[in-house]
Amino acid sequence: MNDKSNKIINYIKILSNKEKFILYLSIFLFSVGLVSWSIFYYFDATKKVPAMGGEYTEGIVGKPTYVNPLLSRTNEIDGMISNLIFSSLFKYDKNSGLVKDLVESYEISDDKKTYIIKIRPDIKWHDDNQVTANDVFFTIRLIQDPKFKSTLRGEWQDTKVELIDEQTIKIVIDKPYSPFLNKLTFGIIPQHIFKDISSENFLINEFNLKPVGSGPFEFADFKKDKQENIISYQLLSNDEYYDQVPYLEKINFNFYGSEDELVEAYNKKEINGFGLFSYDKIQQFENNEDTVIKALKSPRYFAIFFNQNKSVPLAEAKVRKALSFAINRDAILEQVFYNKAADPLYSLVLPEFGEIKPSSEIEKYDYNPEKAKELLRDDGWKEENGAWKKNGEELQISLISTQWPALIRTSELIKKQWEEIGVKVDVSNLELSNIQQNFIKPREYQALLFGQEYPGNEPDPYHFWHSTEKEDPGNNIAVFSTDKMDELLGQVRENHNMSEKETSYNEIEKIINEAAPTHFLYSVNYLYIINQKVKGFETESIVNPIFKFNNITDWHINTKRVRK
Repeated sequence: MNDKSNKIINYIKILSNKEKFILYLSIFLFSVGLVSWSIFYYFDATKKVPAMGGEYTEGIVGKPTYVNPLLSRTNEIDGMISNLIFSSLFKYDKNSGLVKDLVESYEISDDKKTYIIKIRPDIKWHDDNQVTANDVFFTIRLIQDPKFKSTLRGEWQDTKVELIDEQTIKIVIDKPYSPFLNKLTFGIIPQHIFKDISSENFLINEFNLKPVGSGPFEFADFKKDKQENIISYQLLSNDEYYDQVPYLEKINFNFYGSEDELVEAYNKKEINGFGLFSYDKIQQFENNEDTVIKALKSPRYFAIFFNQNKSVPLAEAKVRKALSFAINRDAILEQVFYNKAADPLYSLVLPEFGEIKPSSEIEKYDYNPEKAKELLRDDGWKEENGAWKKNGEELQISLISTQWPALIRTSELIKKQWEEIGVKVDVSNLELSNIQQNFIKPREYQALLFGQEYPGNEPDPYHFWHSTEKEDPGNNIAVFSTDKMDELLGQVRENHNMSEKETSYNEIEKIINEAAPTHFLYSVNYLYIINQKVKGFETESIVNPIFKFNNITDWHINTKRVRK
């Protein structure tokens, strides 16, 4: 021990107990301050960022059948997994905007019917083969071939495709259609694997469950139970992914027989997230500190369609408007959707979905029972013994809807609300197939509570509102049209200028709003329950539940700190 140390020790020895206490306290406070300052400096000079690693487990009711993008579009489980494994020409971002995926560049001809698409040169399949325009051409031709029974075939029957070179294809549509790029969001399959698979074996080949794609995750394994049912499915991160490599190392899918089993699995920490369809279960998760409830906007909405040809009272606009004013949307949203699973809707343009925004100049038909009664009186109806009568006829409405629990409850509330103003109501909740065959096809209904949805990320309501769609097999179930609206519906399909399209859509809204052939009720949200340890899930809207992993490469569980 050196002299300096000895002097310090001797100095301490001669201190009184009080002086020693003060010295030691000073040293302690200095040390605490130094450590606190160091911690503060560390956190102030660094920031938390995602780190590689970790795994995520999704729970789903059901099981996969065809993890093949040509067969999976109508099956949520298959489509969801396919979108993680396969790349597409275009994909949706977290706000359902279209962005390039396999595409390096594209051009649209002056007549808006020809698309020249150039594929990125730096993309490989999970088996290390090169992705080329040949794969895109091959995929589209398979979709168009009826022998392969693709669920996408209906969208490609009148489209021509031509292979220009290894990196370029040409697609020609029969007439301009501005939302066409939405049709290019299907996964591309590898030609070198499927070229030798016949149409007879297309549905039963092993690659439908052990796929080879080019997306951010690749197939790893699946497990079956004793009954040969797939009970889990595993994907691994594609470390050679051409875009942002995923932070998550692994994604697991666990399959269950019911939503109750799904909820139980989540509560037991067996899974990290799942889609919730029973809205009455929302409250179970609202107070969970480790749980986030995401209400993703979707393009699916519900309305009451009045058939003016099957009811004398409904042929009068004032009666239709009166029925609209008698509906309490807020009560429906609260009692059926717990103010979480749906949003109010006032027209065919959804307010929080896509680039097209609704008109601010339309009547919202907010709940106003006195206004409803006033309109009925203006139309010549008189209240007699608790009912409305006109020319000896009582105001009575037949309302039909499906057996989806939310629509059963909605129709019950509408019946109650209409009856509160004195309108007699008969409600029937029937099987969907029965409604489609016996009511929608022959247009044999007075009022129909039913759903519609955008075909992509913009309204494109041509099939729902054009005059040529008023009879079966058309989808104009309001059985309403005008020459002006037909003209506008054609314009929005051909116009690529979003600002001009929005103006046309707003004009369509005003025509429908004034005539009131439909009362728009609500758009439904996709409810996603997810553990808060999963970060980076920033998706706000989805065109379809199969696209809910839109920003999966940003999801992460692990983090690290780096210098700012």
